[in-house]
Amino acid sequence: MKETYTPGYTSSAVDFMSRRSAERQARFFLPHLKPGIRLLDIGCGPGTITVGLAKAVAPGEVVGMDLAESQIELARQRAADNKLENARFIAGSIYEMPFGDEGFDAVLAHTVFEHLKEPVPALREIRRVLKPGGLVGLRSPDWGGFIVHPLSPEIRSGMELFESMQTANGGDVLAGRKLKEWTIAAGFREVKWSATFEFTDDVPGISEFLASQMELHAAGEKRQVNGGAIARYADAFRKLPALPGAIFGGAMGEVIAYK
Repeated sequence: MKETYTPGYTSSAVDFMSRRSAERQARFFLPHLKPGIRLLDIGCGPGTITVGLAKAVAPGEVVGMDLAESQIELARQRAADNKLENARFIAGSIYEMPFGDEGFDAVLAHTVFEHLKEPVPALREIRRVLKPGGLVGLRSPDWGGFIVHPLSPEIRSGMELFESMQTANGGDVLAGRKLKEWTIAAGFREVKWSATFEFTDDVPGISEFLASQMELHAAGEKRQVNGGAIARYADAFRKLPALPGAIFGGAMGEVIAYK
């Protein structure tokens, strides 16, 4: 299954992903971990969450996996910089992971499932590599629960454009609310769903990320019929953080389940 990762791997996208940490983005998952277990971090990106997971399960092992070799190299360098000896990284697809059956105690997939065309088969593959009784943690955004203020027409249109971009790539902008349904369909048990908000303390970061995404989309448009409008969307996102009372909250669905 060929997937398209909508944000891509531009410097602005990687910088945005690099602000993540296990302490913040995986806080729903960390209390379930124990030292000595073997953990798989799917969609590890530049490894900022993975290094925190490695510290949480030491002396156990963490394996970070991502589709992009460029991200694997960044993650390896980050682990080296943190002097971690219990983290390794490998490129691979969530649909055909390069691991044997029942090799992991826990699996995390943070902001992965909103990009997938076939979420249930992906979860069945996760279940395959988990040991009996193993834990899976999922976290994905749900654009139906995003809160932005002030919400100008340009900001609203820009958000709708990004949603259409992800949908056109085969993703699901409402993945956050569907994680429980998909996990049950894949055969997991004791499935518990929760939700938190993301981006609330980094309005400049999410605003710049979305502005850059708008500009990349405009540059890739063959006919350029919407170039002027998209430029206005990007400008509105960049001005948002300086507006009085500006907020940006992204709803994130979370699931904890067991094999």
